[in-house]
Amino acid sequence: MTAIELQDFLHVYSMISFRDGRKEPGLLLNKYDAVLQQVRFYFIPQAEMQAYKTAFDRYDREVCNRILQPVEPTQILGVRPVSLSDYKMILQLLHDRNQELSQMR
Repeated sequence: MTAIELQDFLHVYSMISFRDGRKEPGLLLNKYDAVLQQVRFYFIPQAEMQAYKTAFDRYDREVCNRILQPVEPTQILGVRPVSLSDYKMILQLLHDRNQELSQMR
C-alpha cells in the first residue's frame, strides 16, 4: 500500500495483512521523524495495545517506542477495519484461548 492509502486506516483497530504472510489485529499509526524529516509508520499488535495506551497516558516514551513496530507502507498488503462488536468477540476469543493455554501448563 502507499502512505496515502494508509491514511484512512490510522488509529483504527484493523486486521492487517503483511507482505510476509502475517495477518494480525492491531493499530497502524504514523509519527513525524524530525531527524529524517519524514513521516514514519508503525504497527501496534493487539497484544500490546493496552501496554501502549498505559505508557502513552504516563508519557513513557521509552516504553511506547519499544512497543511500536516500524513498518514500511509497501510491506502492508491490506487493511480491514474491525467493527466494535468484532473487536469484542476477538478479545473474548483471545481471553478464552489464554485461559485454555494457562490450564494446560
